[in-house]
Amino acid sequence: MSEVMERPTIALHGIATVAGRYVIGAQSSHPGINLFACRLRMIGSDSLRLTAPVIPQLGEQVSTSFASFGTLNGHVTRQYDDGFELTFDQTGQERDALNARITSFSEKLWTASSDRRASSRVMPSNPRTVIARPDNWSQPCLIVDYSISGAAVSAAFQPAVGEIVTVGRVTGEVVRLFDFGFAVRFFEPQNAESIEGLLGAPDEWRDVMRRSSKTA
Repeated sequence: MSEVMERPTIALHGIATVAGRYVIGAQSSHPGINLFACRLRMIGSDSLRLTAPVIPQLGEQVSTSFASFGTLNGHVTRQYDDGFELTFDQTGQERDALNARITSFSEKLWTASSDRRASSRVMPSNPRTVIARPDNWSQPCLIVDYSISGAAVSAAFQPAVGEIVTVGRVTGEVVRLFDFGFAVRFFEPQNAESIEGLLGAPDEWRDVMRRSSKTA
């Protein structure tokens, strides 16, 4: 009688520095429409959790991509105020390969050291915030990274170069577009110790962002 071997379950929680991108649906990817940046919060053998600017519907197909874990496809199985959970569509062989990548990544975490202020560009601890235009239009967005002089942003729109926007409470000019978002240069260099607080969503916007996560 053959014995069925149970595949091990591996999970890695509390990941704060892994950035990636995701595509909602099966259509071709288009920046600001269905292609966005994201931040990985948890990854396991069968699912992952993301912080994201646009939250898909339950059951919607999503494809994610991370340098350390490759491309992972699945369906949305849970929504959060700041993102969603994706359960993978995968074979046993693909699951084993992912487990190996998670194990390798976790081993690197134990041996690597980093200083958030050592680099000119920083990943915020809470990347989901709000972006606004001078005409009072605003919506949730995700900060990919930032420096004292600017930020890379992903949102459900693609502005024109030269457009004026406010990220959190810091105003600047769109200076470059890229595949999953755009770069904003602040009008004035910011204080390195206070900038992350200024880039966060104003208090009056937090409830709006929670409501939008449930209707997106």
